[in-house]
Amino acid sequence: MEEHHALTFTPVEHPNPQVRQVGFDLEHPYVERCWSAVVGPSSTLLLRRVAALWVDNVPARIDAAELSRSLGLGASVSDRSRLVNTLDRLVRFGLAQPARDGAGLDVHRQVAPLSGRQLDRAPEWTRRAHDALLGTHLDQLATTPTQPLSMTARLDRLQHSPTPSDGPGQAVGL
Repeated sequence: MEEHHALTFTPVEHPNPQVRQVGFDLEHPYVERCWSAVVGPSSTLLLRRVAALWVDNVPARIDAAELSRSLGLGASVSDRSRLVNTLDRLVRFGLAQPARDGAGLDVHRQVAPLSGRQLDRAPEWTRRAHDALLGTHLDQLATTPTQPLSMTARLDRLQHSPTPSDGPGQAVGL
């Protein structure tokens, strides 16, 4: 008999205040078009799925095997399963953190723009998508009265100034 394990996905604010101001919501096309080149398709699909699950329940709770099958990863939920690898990638790249109770993830509501290092490693199509989507996003934020006017200058530094903190899950210059 198969043992069922439920996973809980809790939405949490990004720990970086600048990402909370200028980051992309999980439903934004930036997640799929840009982050997929970094974390892969199953992790990207999981981010999108979690946001959809939150519409019905916060935090979202789902059987691990059911979630894995719905993502096309098979039914296995063992320590070496494709689902566990997918969850680990979200944590490794700073898009989520292990849940306090150990049975799921606390997922950041926003993702940062890709760092300079991540963009350097991304294919040309992803870099073009990043430039277009980030430009549009910043234009929209600049017209919102609550956003600081210096946001564009900060994000210019983000794209053009690699720093030592430019590692996985870290946005440069934010």
